[in-house]
Amino acid sequence: MAGFEFDYVIIGSGAAGAVIASRLSEDPSAQVLLLEAGPAARSPFFRIPGLGFLVSSNAANHWGFTTEPIAELDNRQLGWLQGRVLGGSSSINGMIYTRGHSSNYDRWAAQGCTGWSFAELLPYFRKAEANLRGADTWHGADGPLKIEPSRSRLGVYDAFLAAVATAGHAVVDDLNADVAAGFGRYDTNTWKGRRMSIAEAYLRPSMQRPNLTVWTESEALKIIVEGARARGVLVERAGELVELRCRREVVLSGGAIKSPHLLMLSGIGPADELRRHGIPVIIDNPAVGANLQNHPSFRLQYSCSKPVSAALHLTPLSGARALIDYAISRRGVLGDSIFGAGGFLCSEPGLDIADIQVVMAGALMPSPAKPNPGFRDMLPREHGFSLIVYQGTPYSRGRVRLRSASPKDKPIIEAGYFNDPRDLPILLKGIQRVRDIVRQKPMAEIVRAELHPAHARNDAELATEIRRSTVTSFHQSGTCRMGGDDAVLDPALRVRGIDGLRVADASVMPVMPNAALHAPTIMIGEKAASLISGRI
Repeated sequence: MAGFEFDYVIIGSGAAGAVIASRLSEDPSAQVLLLEAGPAARSPFFRIPGLGFLVSSNAANHWGFTTEPIAELDNRQLGWLQGRVLGGSSSINGMIYTRGHSSNYDRWAAQGCTGWSFAELLPYFRKAEANLRGADTWHGADGPLKIEPSRSRLGVYDAFLAAVATAGHAVVDDLNADVAAGFGRYDTNTWKGRRMSIAEAYLRPSMQRPNLTVWTESEALKIIVEGARARGVLVERAGELVELRCRREVVLSGGAIKSPHLLMLSGIGPADELRRHGIPVIIDNPAVGANLQNHPSFRLQYSCSKPVSAALHLTPLSGARALIDYAISRRGVLGDSIFGAGGFLCSEPGLDIADIQVVMAGALMPSPAKPNPGFRDMLPREHGFSLIVYQGTPYSRGRVRLRSASPKDKPIIEAGYFNDPRDLPILLKGIQRVRDIVRQKPMAEIVRAELHPAHARNDAELATEIRRSTVTSFHQSGTCRMGGDDAVLDPALRVRGIDGLRVADASVMPVMPNAALHAPTIMIGEKAASLISGRI
């Protein structure tokens, strides 16, 4: 078993791990190793925003997790995507860049996460950004991650935002300017027609540093703990076991499924569960794997009577024009995310802060009956659009458990959707309010028919349909939460009871924000790097 030694070993190259590796390697005296279980993102499809569905539907690029049967969803099992490629999920996601309202983060601070109020986190959001808007109160202009508002020219987005205004909701220029409720064009992690994944934004410029090593196709199997300190990582690389030694810290950035899984495999977690699988208990912490959260996601689907959606590019002639447009100017349907507009909605009038997020896709998405759609399922067959309605901050909680002591066995995922009775009525009210927007002009003038859930006209029928067809948003979080003494991590992201080991990814969130989790996770990476390097 060959051995290597580094100052820092970071497990996972996603939205937090790659940020941490890049920032720590700014110190030329620190030897940094970044591990990624998946391959390098070499295909050009990773860089073309409009073909993002090709990389997300390719099983080679994600872990292929599947939940256990979910009681409140008619015992269905859902596929949960998580990137297994350089850049992690940032290389396969929908490229939406939203933070959510400041109150989401102030709640973290109120729950014992000292240093994690929005005022304290805003500098890290700004530090990450090179926003097309330039530097202002809310945005940075000099960071590694280039951000721009959606440039899509599909008419369905303009019609939707006009209908939003007609329905009495706010339409704003910047959804990341601490908007309590409102709609607009999304900021996206794209730049001049290219996806700005974390690998592209942070790693590519850092790879020239001699003190940064990146290993792809190298899966962490176990954290090596000696005494009460993390001393290294056991890795499978090219079919061989490699023992890595770490002089300073191991940083676990595997995501909300893999991070608790690896902690438990290493003897850190609920003692009874570890013993049941024959794993020696190093730290008994029942919170490891608990507090699992994800946005339940319901798709409204509409066909259009006019050619205003992405389907207009699927004819041979239009497709050729789109290719030429992209090749010449990096514009057109291939140069932008399919999710061009959306926003934050209160499920009922009178709420101070939105509790629903709405994401508009300028095309008909696959049927929710298919948990893992393939390439052909992703192509729309007629003009139409989808409105994806998320419950923003669910009360329900699930759990990640061990299936066995083997790192090769995927963990048990108990999603927990709607196990708190407050959740489903909130989502239902949000769906009905979005339906009301679609009934307004000018949307009403371009909608041919509601395709889903066409038959669900009253609340009882809609509740049945929610259970039958709700899917996931792939925003899993919360399973290694930070906080007080009963949490997995302290507010500095250190694993309680173990020196030299931190977790930094979406799993650290005590409560998930009403937002896509890409931007918040990058912020976590920026703050973690500052904590580790002693800058704060």
